[in-house]
Amino acid sequence: MQRRGVIMGLAAAAAWPAAARAHSYRLGDIAIGHAWALPAQVSREGQAFVPLVNNGQTADELVAARSSVCGTIELRRNNRYDDPPLTSFLLEPGKPLPMRPTARHLRLMGLDGPLVLDQRFTIILDFLNAGETEVEFHVENAPGD
Repeated sequence: MQRRGVIMGLAAAAAWPAAARAHSYRLGDIAIGHAWALPAQVSREGQAFVPLVNNGQTADELVAARSSVCGTIELRRNNRYDDPPLTSFLLEPGKPLPMRPTARHLRLMGLDGPLVLDQRFTIILDFLNAGETEVEFHVENAPGD
């Protein structure tokens, strides 16, 4: 029965478009979904988003992020500049951590240049327990554009 489950899982994965398979990640118990960023033409700041799920039994935290496209990355709960950046995003077991414009996001500070549609760049995500991983972000107007 276990063999049949593995075969069914492989068949389902093969049915997905290649880009979708290539654009999700796993780091230990952390599942990392479609990572994307909004275009940023004029501003030296941008916003990036990546859904996360902790499939483990114990909590973890996203504690930092860095990229060669900007000077620093802040963990933000919203778009308000009067709210201080967060020190981490808590990843409770089994509870998805969504990100979206005007809500939780990664604020890219000191961009080296504009972020243009269809551009791709990487961000290294650093988790307290799981460690770090490099994730490719797609510049889009909305996730999956």
